[in-house]
Amino acid sequence: MRERIIQMSDIHFGEKNFSVDLKNNLLVQVEHENPDLVIVSGDLTNNGFSHEYEEAAAFVDELRSITKTYVIPGNHDVRNVGILHYEDLIGNRKFVHMDKDEEYAVIGLDSSEPDINDGQIGIDQMEWLKTQLEKIPDTMGKIVTFHHHLLPIPQTGRERNILLDSGDLMRVLTDNGVDLVLNGHKHVPNVWMVEKMVTLNSGTATTRKLRGQTRPSYNQLAFEDEDFRVNLVDTETGKKQLLGSYSVRVENDEYVVCSARHNSMGKV
Repeated sequence: MRERIIQMSDIHFGEKNFSVDLKNNLLVQVEHENPDLVIVSGDLTNNGFSHEYEEAAAFVDELRSITKTYVIPGNHDVRNVGILHYEDLIGNRKFVHMDKDEEYAVIGLDSSEPDINDGQIGIDQMEWLKTQLEKIPDTMGKIVTFHHHLLPIPQTGRERNILLDSGDLMRVLTDNGVDLVLNGHKHVPNVWMVEKMVTLNSGTATTRKLRGQTRPSYNQLAFEDEDFRVNLVDTETGKKQLLGSYSVRVENDEYVVCSARHNSMGKV
């Protein structure tokens, strides 16, 4: 398998620290990379207002003109009944993407709750996720994305806004052999590995609402046969830093992440 996936999050159209220059850089970089897939893991807007969504929709249209693009909502997107604009201008709140070569599948979930920063998946969506995961052959890689981080993120202060049902979700993910989880929300890039499952958090790609020495950034996932690597990409400079590299194989008819090497987080 040779695939390129770009994951970005926390675009925040309408936020005072949003940068048009960073947004333009991001589009140029995505076009240059020519990935097979783009995933936007929530928070396209800052307050869910219609004018923010109009700008966000134009941005998503530009991404979709480059390659296949999926978006899920974040907590900021559902403020002020913004989910109505989301559904009208962006699309579905959850999705299933099956790779045309049947190498991997991506499932997107909506973890947002109206007008609060906390999130949850909920019983109904959890059952839907189980059903979708059961349809995916074990020989395929399984990727799940939602906005709120599944695990705590270092260097983000007192822990808040983790998924309210993260334990139940963790059980579903590990029981069903999920290999990779993609999150956003905290504006801090991070990677954990639990039970042979990689959880990857994206920073903010287009704002300067940053913590410590982090930079505006997004993640690039590169799959090469029996290996894949994750690069952190600086939106301002285009500079890449290797976050993690992994060895994968089909073992007993199951796709397995069997070894990993992680670099420390921090600045790009």
